[in-house]
Amino acid sequence: MYKLLLADDESDIREGLMEVVDFEKYGFAVVGQAANGLEALQLCEKEKPDLIISDIRMPLMDGLTMLEKAREALPTARFIILSGYDDFEFARQAMALNCLSYLLKPISSAEFIDALADARKKLDEEMAQRRDLITLRRHFDDSLPLLRATLLGSLLNGGVSAQRAMEAAQRYNLPLRADAYMLALLRVEEKAGSSFSEKEPELTRLAAMDIARDLLGAAQAYVFHYQEWIAVLQWFQSGEADPVALMLPRLEEIRVSIDHYLGTGTRVGVSKPCYSLDGLKTCARQAISALEQCTFWEDQPLLCAADLEPGRADDLVVSDLLLRALDVALKKSALREANEALCALMEACQHGKPSLDAYRSYLMEIFVSLLHTARDMSVEMTNHSGEALARLIACPPPEEAREILWGMCRQCAAEIAENRVTSSRFIARSAEEYIQKNYADPKLTIDKLCGQLHVSPSYFSALFKRETQKTFLQRLTDVRMAHAMNLIAGTDKKTAQVAEAVGIADPSYFSYAFKRYYGVSPSQARRGKEAQP
Repeated sequence: MYKLLLADDESDIREGLMEVVDFEKYGFAVVGQAANGLEALQLCEKEKPDLIISDIRMPLMDGLTMLEKAREALPTARFIILSGYDDFEFARQAMALNCLSYLLKPISSAEFIDALADARKKLDEEMAQRRDLITLRRHFDDSLPLLRATLLGSLLNGGVSAQRAMEAAQRYNLPLRADAYMLALLRVEEKAGSSFSEKEPELTRLAAMDIARDLLGAAQAYVFHYQEWIAVLQWFQSGEADPVALMLPRLEEIRVSIDHYLGTGTRVGVSKPCYSLDGLKTCARQAISALEQCTFWEDQPLLCAADLEPGRADDLVVSDLLLRALDVALKKSALREANEALCALMEACQHGKPSLDAYRSYLMEIFVSLLHTARDMSVEMTNHSGEALARLIACPPPEEAREILWGMCRQCAAEIAENRVTSSRFIARSAEEYIQKNYADPKLTIDKLCGQLHVSPSYFSALFKRETQKTFLQRLTDVRMAHAMNLIAGTDKKTAQVAEAVGIADPSYFSYAFKRYYGVSPSQARRGKEAQP
């Protein structure tokens, strides 16, 4: 059953449609009726209808404006326009909003039912299309090469954890579980006078990737685009020969074949083996470094990081993923999550034997990341950071370093939380002052208010509701109705004048809103005040 909202300022039309048309028979449940555009928009936010049937000419907000705003909030909703105006411009604007039908008043029940049935059919088709698992599977399969390349690129950049990568790899039918990994990056350079696709380097790279895939055959490897290079990721199981001894001959055969068939000059940079998916970020750095070194070794078009850095201790590389997790946790003042991220970062220092410089650099990266978090949130860390920096530069043991960094984290999170409370109260108080000063403006909207406060409407809405337990519209209504009651009780202004004085341009809507708010009409309220001794 689809949700339907009916908006028309003529109550006869709304009631007539409800009496004549069996909406449920055609698959619709009427979740609300509105007598004006503003009320309709409020109902849209609350009920989230699938189909909105609206008149064009309505008080407070016309139908086209209301539908345009509703479409922003409900991109899947569909519309039927009712109009007493056979106007091409209205029809053109309605079609621009992807309206299903444009019906001219007076509307016959048969015409309306046909439009309703057609709307049901189109909504069913859209729903079926989105739920068509066969179509989705086909699209998914077609997207697999891109999904795999994106996943592997994230691993090389440090943008995804090993656990999440392994879960995604299973969905993408990519057997990444292995005991060792190596990465090669190939730069295929056009040679002057090359006859193969000299003006289309993209085709050259595609052809080079095909050659690499053919020569790798049944090897556990994957060839994909990574930045401006061709990447070859190969993985190895325990019991196989040395990964370097296996991979380098294959890469040399690939390089020679690409240059032979395509007339290119190919350079290859190869990483050292790593033994977990988390280590692929280091592999990427090593392969890039080796590839850059090829430029200085004209007679060495293929270089391996193991040859360039013999006997070097294990690398100690900060996980960008964990740094982001720490940053997000601190900005949310989520100390438990921040502690987990920091412990995971420091755990890396317990493995291997990094040099003193590598260990100091590792601590400095975490330290600088914390300063960036504090800067982003306008937190002053000067008092604590100077002492912490001096202690970290001295390279204390990992457990002591963690305590130093954790002290910075606690201070940063506490000040962020305090700033957030202070800022929220200031914004809510400023909004209240602005509403009190400008409630008589009929064009006062949340967008206008947020423009004055320099905050986004979505952020303001959540903040204001948390601080006041009311939405902007509810608070604006409170203020307008309070001032309206004061004017009715203390002056002889007519209802239309009171409505204008509190920012409501339509006297009829003012009377409707007043009675809905107080339970009595303006005239009844006036008589009640006059009757009091």
